[in-house]
Amino acid sequence: MSEIDPRSDIREYIKKYGVLKNQRNVSEEICQKYKGKLPQALIQFWREYGIGTWLDGKFQFCIPSDYADIVDILFEGDPDIRPQRTHIVGFSAFGDLLIWNEDLQTCEVNLPLSTMKIYQWNYNELGSKNYYLKGPIAALSFDHRYNFPTDNKNYTSLFKETLDVIGEITLGECYGFFPALALGGVPALKHIKKVDAKVHFNMLAQMGPLRIRRLNEQEEIEFFRYAGAEQ
Repeated sequence: MSEIDPRSDIREYIKKYGVLKNQRNVSEEICQKYKGKLPQALIQFWREYGIGTWLDGKFQFCIPSDYADIVDILFEGDPDIRPQRTHIVGFSAFGDLLIWNEDLQTCEVNLPLSTMKIYQWNYNELGSKNYYLKGPIAALSFDHRYNFPTDNKNYTSLFKETLDVIGEITLGECYGFFPALALGGVPALKHIKKVDAKVHFNMLAQMGPLRIRRLNEQEEIEFFRYAGAEQ
């Protein structure tokens, strides 16, 4: 087996975040299915640790084929982001999708806010060409990451408040806002329910095209274009 590049190796975060909870083993058949489609570092992580939840459910790894329908909805007809080369490999408690695209590498989608960022499309003064999954995973420890603020002064974030009041989610679950933020909902505890992630993501994906945003030369976030078929 080839050596894993330390720049992409995510196994070190087992020490930082702890073992996966609600753990499920990943078969060698699935590992082989994604060979050449996903980073070897992720496949090796699957082999050793499987999939499961991290940080009290703040983030969880998943098998891409389980969420392929959401990818089809989001990117059907897109000239650059081809669904068959786009794989959801994990997601946050509130529905931020961590995606690996075979051409564009690491991407992130915020489903509640209908936004997307593709690191390769940001202005890059240094000319970097590799955008590893390790970057977003390393940032999980920051309280604001994959999170919303709360007005409750007893908590530092909406995730911590939700975790305390509603309880921890398990594999395949997420916290959903009702009504959805795209329909005028508010990111507050009283509007949150624990739901099936696949069902909820499918609903959110149908609420309109994602707005792809990128970092420009002035280091400002700007709208680039909509995802999917040309508008």
